[in-house]
Amino acid sequence: MSFSSRRRNYLLTPHRRDGLVEWMKQMLTHSFVLDCLEDTGADTFAHFEVLIEEHRIVQDDGSGRPSRLKHLVPTVGTFHTPLPLRQAYELYNQKHRLSKRKHIQISFNELRHILNLAQILAMRKVEVEIPSIVAENWLHGSIRSSSNAAITNSSGDSTANMTSDESETQSHHDTGDQTCLSNGLFNGPRMITFDGDQTLYSDGSNFDSNPRLASYLCQLLKHGVIVAIVTAAGYEYNVEKYEFRLSGLLNYFKAKKLTAEECERFMLFGGECNYLFHLGSDFHLHPVREYGRGGWLTSTKFLADSPANWNEDDITSLLDASEAAITESIDDMQIRGRVIRRKRAVGLIPNPGRVITREALDETVLRCQAQLQMMNKGTGPQIPFCAFNGGRDVWVDVGNKRVAVEILGSYLGVDATETLHIGDQFLNTGNDYAARDICPCIWITSPDETTYILKTILRFAGANYVVDEDEKEEAKLILSGNIKPVSSTVDFGEVERRVQAVQEMDVFTGELIVK
Repeated sequence: MSFSSRRRNYLLTPHRRDGLVEWMKQMLTHSFVLDCLEDTGADTFAHFEVLIEEHRIVQDDGSGRPSRLKHLVPTVGTFHTPLPLRQAYELYNQKHRLSKRKHIQISFNELRHILNLAQILAMRKVEVEIPSIVAENWLHGSIRSSSNAAITNSSGDSTANMTSDESETQSHHDTGDQTCLSNGLFNGPRMITFDGDQTLYSDGSNFDSNPRLASYLCQLLKHGVIVAIVTAAGYEYNVEKYEFRLSGLLNYFKAKKLTAEECERFMLFGGECNYLFHLGSDFHLHPVREYGRGGWLTSTKFLADSPANWNEDDITSLLDASEAAITESIDDMQIRGRVIRRKRAVGLIPNPGRVITREALDETVLRCQAQLQMMNKGTGPQIPFCAFNGGRDVWVDVGNKRVAVEILGSYLGVDATETLHIGDQFLNTGNDYAARDICPCIWITSPDETTYILKTILRFAGANYVVDEDEKEEAKLILSGNIKPVSSTVDFGEVERRVQAVQEMDVFTGELIVK
């Protein structure tokens, strides 16, 4: 069976489906079949919008009664902001002409894109009409200027507005859109958290080959946005291992001469929510103090699920039960893999040269989830956890991304409604799923989609920025380690030594493999 055929058939299984998106798709089928989507599509999305807002009101009133949407979609979760779905659909339809199609109805992925766009629009702090130039830029993927006035960029340099062709060779602000950045206001989220694998870089790879994404992350930091990577990779406080996977991005930040204040906005949470780092002015990751004044565990102890409140016996019990479920799966299904146990995680990884099937991975995840929910006489573990399919492996982590985002928001003083989590695993066998409970989310499927999402966020926030070809080529060289920033205070000799000494990292064990 080909991969595409396998994927089509596999998506029919219930645990690989999202109830809300499937219901929306079903509701739109009627308009498509009757060939009236062009007349009724926008109204249908407006109805979705009303139902979601009703659901938000009901979930906030504390009555416990189900909303109309909950009756229709029993698995529907929490909405942290209103969603302007009609506006998002109209923008998306204007660009992709969904309503003009005669044979192919709106797909799952297109609905996912529309929901993503609606969430981006909802994150704007200032309720202003989107300037036509911004909508035009988004529709055509280009930047066009309607003003000859000079503008000042984030580094204080004055740049003259000029027209731009479809190849995106220059970044400009429309006069109306500049109001979104008045008084230093970035009209978008205050904090964006990211999954690592398959969101910022390909699964099992390092951040060393996406110049546009690196550039957009840099621009977010320059505009005052907190950027945090929340990854399942749990190398404890072994900084070198995290830096190995992010070395290209850290070099890029240095090449762009980020200030100490901008560096401080870059955070990393390892092991889901167990090991917190910040980027220092030396462009190295540094562990954030856990205890004492200013310690992140001390500061968040008031949160019920904070790691500061976890009992070591509960951690051991959770990992023991998970290991037993994984071992049972290996024996029952004769999986060619082995168990690996860490301080706060236990996993199933393939034997060298072997691949574990997706079905076996999902079966193992669901067995672990079922086994853990039976603990403590059916009440489940006393501490948060995450059992997920990593694509090639299975992991059960102590803690989850809901806890990570909650801690970051509390520690940094950012409200959940001003936080956006971007990830690729929002089904119930994924580790981004838990983040839905704490903040708005964007569901992507690849680093390329993440790149497009960040470009969209910057544009609708009034911070249009485009990577020209020269900058793109320079960024490629920096990310790959083939060019060093000028006038650097960083010991790039040490970085080069590491690159020469290490050929690759075993992403399953975190072992650095020496040449």
